[in-house]
Amino acid sequence: MLNNEGVSTTLENIIAFMIAFVLFGILMLMSANIFIDAPGRAVSSVQFTDIGNDITAKLVDTYLIAPDNGTVSTTFYIPMTVAGKDYISNIRDTSNGQDKEVVVYSPYNSVSIAVTINGVNSTIPVNGTTSSLTPTHRIYYMK
Repeated sequence: MLNNEGVSTTLENIIAFMIAFVLFGILMLMSANIFIDAPGRAVSSVQFTDIGNDITAKLVDTYLIAPDNGTVSTTFYIPMTVAGKDYISNIRDTSNGQDKEVVVYSPYNSVSIAVTINGVNSTIPVNGTTSSLTPTHRIYYMK
């Protein structure tokens, strides 16, 4: 014959609920990274590549139409946010020191994408930084 008087049914249910609550809480803490942060980083990576390619294309287009003596000024559009976060794009030297690259990054989700501007820096010095929250983005060339 079994002795069932060690733990009451109410206490047994409370213990089972506490264990389930702790396991569910751990799962909820881990799911934010799995279901929210990871897709946001993936979307940011793809969009930053597109934005970097767009800025690079605009720089090369400006380079191609730039006169020997004179100025060219053009504005361009980039989205204000990607995956709900603003971002910064700037131009820096590549590791080989010959070319420049457009770097698009977000300090919020640690995504950084670099797109090389091939050959333009050898004839026209290229530099600059812009934030996605800036209302007007401009490429200006003066010689």
